[in-house]
Amino acid sequence: MGIFIEDLLHFGNLIDNEVEVEIEKEAFKKTFPSLEFEFNEGVVKIKGKKRFFIFTKGFEFRGREEGNKVFNEREGDELKDFGVYLRILSPDGLDELLKDKRFKKEGEYLKFYIFDVFKNTEIYQKIPKQFRDKLEITKYKIKKDKFSIFFTVVK
Repeated sequence: MGIFIEDLLHFGNLIDNEVEVEIEKEAFKKTFPSLEFEFNEGVVKIKGKKRFFIFTKGFEFRGREEGNKVFNEREGDELKDFGVYLRILSPDGLDELLKDKRFKKEGEYLKFYIFDVFKNTEIYQKIPKQFRDKLEITKYKIKKDKFSIFFTVVK
């Protein structure tokens, strides 16, 4: 299910309701061109390459879904960023991921900022600008070949 223009026109229809948005792998590839994402029932694999002088070596980071562990960052009423926490299963390549400001390590979790990925979806482009700052992520789900985020609308 997506966010429909009728729901946005009748703003009250979305308040206190959760809407699921599936993010395809193409949006991740567009946001992170040097990384490859694989989604499989609760586990995400992030593959990339490390550089050592003139050599490169592949890495594969694995993280497990922690569905209700999400965050929303706001500045006043303006939505600045949001994301999810992944439990670190395999720290291989973690140092490479942490070079990107959209990844941070917090204890046994990888804090993954995904707002930029969401901005690269067709659904985000269809949301009227006046409603974009009213979205709030509530949970996420990793499915076979898809990454789903759930939103609610705040007043």
